Amino acid sequence: MTPPHPPRQSLATGFRDVDSSGDTHACQRCLDTIAGIPFFHEIKEATFRIIAATGPSRVLDAGCGSGTDLVTLSTILPAGCQLTGLDTSQSLLALASERTRSIQDRCSLVRGDITQIPVKASVFDACRIDRVLQHLHEPHNGIRELVRILRPGGTLVAFDNDWDTFSISLDDRDTVSRIRQSWRDSFASGRIGCDLPRFFKDSGLTAIHTEPRTLTLNDLALADQVFDLPDLLGWMVQDGTLAPDEPDSIREELCIKAGEGVFTSGYTGFLVWGTKPPSP
Repeated sequence: MTPPHPPRQSLATGFRDVDSSGDTHACQRCLDTIAGIPFFHEIKEATFRIIAATGPSRVLDAGCGSGTDLVTLSTILPAGCQLTGLDTSQSLLALASERTRSIQDRCSLVRGDITQIPVKASVFDACRIDRVLQHLHEPHNGIRELVRILRPGGTLVAFDNDWDTFSISLDDRDTVSRIRQSWRDSFASGRIGCDLPRFFKDSGLTAIHTEPRTLTLNDLALADQVFDLPDLLGWMVQDGTLAPDEPDSIREELCIKAGEGVFTSGYTGFLVWGTKPPSP
């Protein structure tokens, strides 16, 4: 008998409250799958380079998950740099504790909400947050908190998605529009990527840099994982956005395009960083 596939975690809904929304290991498999895609790996590397260029002595990774990025940062930043990982999930922090055991002398883990970080003001030289704000209903409050705990002159770097730009190679544009809207609205803040520069400015940051980054996927199986396509079509039937027979015809068209080598899907996210001004 073929063993059952391990459970998948929804990228849109599964990370709002990992401890209660699903299997922690399914969440981690989802994160590891995405981290293995060159597009996301390159973005992570860019955030690491931006932080390293500031020569920090204390760095916060907000929404650190299972701690993989903390381990990577420890190899890039000077040995004396202290690292802190923040996450709301106790179960993911338990995994992070295991993964960061080799750097425990310079790495601490904190459980807390990004909109109410349990750290005093002006502590960190640099903070990074990667695709976490899309899961918050009030992401601007998270940005303000990250700015609060930055030291004057410190750097905040963020990457997040603008799901208004989601595209998929279906011939009927109305169907594409409905899928795009449903996928965007399944996130707490589905267009946060394009809002980041404004929120950075409103939070008092200066010298703000913005880089759009576009992902294109030609592999239908990978797109199914990244964009939760099977589940998304099912949700759309449940809420009446799609008729019961539409998912089958959509899947058939996508499979035909994949077989012909003309399937495409993708979206644009935004890499943004800025500086907290010196105290007056």
